[in-house]
Amino acid sequence: MRLLIAGTGGVGGYYGARLLAAGHEVVFLARGANLEALRRSGLTLQSTHGDLRFDPVEAVPHGNETAPVDAVLVCVKTYDNPTAADAMADAVGPGTTVCSLQNGVDNEVFLGERFPEATVIGGVARIEAWLDAPGDVKQRGPLHDLVVGAFEQKDRPAAEAVAAAFDGTGVPVAVEDDVTAALWFKLLGICGIGGVSAYCRCAIGEARADPELRALMVSVFEEVEAVAEARGIALPPNAAAMMAGGIDGIQPDLKSSMCRDVERGRPLEVEALNGAVVEAGRAVGVATPANLRILEALLPLHRAALARRAS
Repeated sequence: MRLLIAGTGGVGGYYGARLLAAGHEVVFLARGANLEALRRSGLTLQSTHGDLRFDPVEAVPHGNETAPVDAVLVCVKTYDNPTAADAMADAVGPGTTVCSLQNGVDNEVFLGERFPEATVIGGVARIEAWLDAPGDVKQRGPLHDLVVGAFEQKDRPAAEAVAAAFDGTGVPVAVEDDVTAALWFKLLGICGIGGVSAYCRCAIGEARADPELRALMVSVFEEVEAVAEARGIALPPNAAAMMAGGIDGIQPDLKSSMCRDVERGRPLEVEALNGAVVEAGRAVGVATPANLRILEALLPLHRAALARRAS
């Protein structure tokens, strides 16, 4: 299979490296110093599940430098969706499957509207990975599994084909019947764990040891569950309680990607995460004060980082 990785950060770099090692043709969409490093010195992955090194790799700034691909794995931050869509457009054809592995629950709507000729499916990546330096990806911890799924039954073969591409990679992949529920369940966890760790600029161990921050996390879980229920989304029974009960099992030094972005002064995905819960709550009449608290604290940082990047 020929695949385009749209966004070669931690998530895209990790899964792209695994697919490349399994013998697939992988093209990495990147920009700036990362693009230069991938073209000049290749891709390095340091991982709990085994290190990989590729020198060089096929990396492009625009899809017009590669023929239409069989599948695109979209791994950019949500605020970069329009830019990434423009960059990858020429690599997407009528037979292309576009799979979002991003945070949030609205990416597939955007991608479906932008690429009506493609088959757009959903994906959930459970992984801690980050771009440590241009061309240098790091992953740690036991989790690196994927869930993919179609929103319509007719598109299930496309989801199964993407899952099959990971055969031999060592990455556990499941095809989910209700991918919308899977996306919302991840949203529940990441809004609480990711949102609070970004809010306090601390690892999960510190956040869960603080009674106020722990209570904030649990409130976020409960609000997302309430919004999902009001929207008719079938989360697992007692999803918020399940997530709250699992907090203590997370390695204490884990930091969410949004926490790392706060520390590095980068734009944040808070609008697509806690902000999406606030907006969805307003639409269905469910109050979301905990998510609003995180949104109001982090949104100014996000906007300032975007302004710096633009200048």
